[in-house]
Amino acid sequence: MQECLGQIGDFWLSKRPGSNQWCRTWFDADTRQTRRASVGTDDLQAAKLILWEWFAKHGRVGKQEAHETSLEMVFVRYYQQHAELTESAEMARVALGYWSDFFAGAMVAEATPQRQREFIGWLKGKGFSDGYVKRILTVGKAALNRAWKEGEVDTVPYVIPGQDGPPRDAVLTVAQSAALWRAAELPHERMYLALAFGLASRPETILDLRRGFVDFDRRIIDTNPPGRRQTRKYRPVVPVGAFLLPWLVQAPDGPLVAWRGKPIESFKTAWRKMRDRARLPAYYVAKDIRHTMATEMRSKNVPEAEIDGFLGHKAYGGVTEVYAKYRPDFRSQAVAVIDGYMEGLRASCVLDAGYVPDRKARKKEP
Repeated sequence: MQECLGQIGDFWLSKRPGSNQWCRTWFDADTRQTRRASVGTDDLQAAKLILWEWFAKHGRVGKQEAHETSLEMVFVRYYQQHAELTESAEMARVALGYWSDFFAGAMVAEATPQRQREFIGWLKGKGFSDGYVKRILTVGKAALNRAWKEGEVDTVPYVIPGQDGPPRDAVLTVAQSAALWRAAELPHERMYLALAFGLASRPETILDLRRGFVDFDRRIIDTNPPGRRQTRKYRPVVPVGAFLLPWLVQAPDGPLVAWRGKPIESFKTAWRKMRDRARLPAYYVAKDIRHTMATEMRSKNVPEAEIDGFLGHKAYGGVTEVYAKYRPDFRSQAVAVIDGYMEGLRASCVLDAGYVPDRKARKKEP
């Protein structure tokens, strides 16, 4: 009997007579014939990966034994059927790449705790921090657990949780915040800073915001786009302070942070350029504005519950909270602290008279 090379479910790899190209192969029960479809390569490892990727999208998996189930298939199915659709897709892709590199060709049963400890040592040998290693382990654990919950494998190994890295406490000084504003040369850079300081939101949240999310009568903005399901990174309704309001009033319809009228998928490159122009240390990231404003609120004795609600650390579900955003004093202490902080930077961040944040025009520094 011919060996079914690289078999996954009811599919395997073979070659047509006289051809070097590998084919996805299966038995067609209706015609009682073996069918083939070229995968477009004569490289066996590449053909296996193509087969796994195809099967991840289209194949049906019954419960398989852990010693017969490819780790790579588990990772591909997890990414294409779940992680690719999430906000953390890029991190998942990178993390699964490290798992695949280390456990190349391994079955699920081979990912034992001992091998995982060797994997951790391999990752640390690359200079990765404890926190980053833990994130990589967590993604692999999620992929394995999904395969088990979906009934694709009979058992999965225990995944070592990893160690937390030391808490990161990068907070901007007032002088550094002012330097950032002076370094923001383009309208979309300055709008990003206005939203980051004014709302204390995460970078990915800021890039999703549109002018239509603002209720100008009540001076609130819903940071969660319509139709988006709330996740652990909860996106709250936030009051709009005196500092931020003119930026929103004068913004064109559409995405608030845009380049030539189109939304921006990532602010990382713009952030690095601004950070370099402001001569800030390289360890500062865009999210540190959020940390800075949260620290400012805490230092000014804003109630912890109000800070949690403003930052989206707590997703309140009660009926009372649904209507809380309509109170005149809705999270007023938090927004007052932000306005006070921005008043100290007013010379750098105030909108010039007559300035409209045009998507194409460059903002002139005073």
